[in-house]
Amino acid sequence: MNAPSANSSTKPITLIGGYLGAGKTTLINRLLNQPELPSGTAVLVNDFGDVNVDESLIRSEFDNGNIIGLSNGCICCSISDDLSQALDQLNTLPIAQVILETSGVAEPARVWQHCHYPGFSPKATVVVVDAVNFHQRSQDKYVGPLVSAQAAQADLLVVSKTELNPRFQFHSLTPQLSGHDANLIDAIVGWQRDFDSSAVTTHTGLSPEFSAHTWYQHDVVSWLDLEANLQTLDSSVQRVKGWIETDEGFMQVDKVGERLSVKRLALGNKPKLRGLVFIFHVIQNDGARRNPVAAWSAARTAK
Repeated sequence: MNAPSANSSTKPITLIGGYLGAGKTTLINRLLNQPELPSGTAVLVNDFGDVNVDESLIRSEFDNGNIIGLSNGCICCSISDDLSQALDQLNTLPIAQVILETSGVAEPARVWQHCHYPGFSPKATVVVVDAVNFHQRSQDKYVGPLVSAQAAQADLLVVSKTELNPRFQFHSLTPQLSGHDANLIDAIVGWQRDFDSSAVTTHTGLSPEFSAHTWYQHDVVSWLDLEANLQTLDSSVQRVKGWIETDEGFMQVDKVGERLSVKRLALGNKPKLRGLVFIFHVIQNDGARRNPVAAWSAARTAK
């Protein structure tokens, strides 16, 4: 039985979820750079600075600080924690649908509930599954329940990083596509939950507490030393990202789990800020909150 059509009086919202480092930003970047992205699509991202949109797609005259116009008739909007404020702003614009990137530590079902908003309605949940780290993280005693819940709440699964782990298999009845599928964009935009199904839409409440620590760089560092030190971080650190200046030039750093990815920036491409953001789940020691990055950050700053 086909799913009923979405209410024509509301703008449908497609959620894109997945754990930290799964590849949501990469997917959003791909969406924004596709000419076939339907005109009138609004893409909401948590931090627009993390999305590298080709300059050729941007209409700067439509830029109002947190909303930019794209040359294909779509827009991209930066949000923080206030989804309702972003939706109120979108309600004043001629858009047809919304693609919303959820936080990497959020359960999509919880966000889904907030998408029942005047002028809008949730359409489907797409969850990105990391072929390199998913199995290990889903079994972790701290973040495992959250990682598993995110995947279980999906209407469509997109498996990323298959080139790094071509043997990855995720046994689930939920439809799956590779992140390299030629029809991926059309599938994401067109996917709709079967509202007659018994799909789980309630959140589990099992999410651990997460926190972030930012290390601001003041002096040029040895890349070899920093690379070695990043590999010694506590296992509670789930994600590291940012830009640093080393004795070998400017580097873009992205660490997910045990895998460290570094991209050397082209000459003249100097980042606005130098530093790294560490995202970790909070562990209580005798009632005290432990910051697993504080000592690391202090040692780097002291140098």
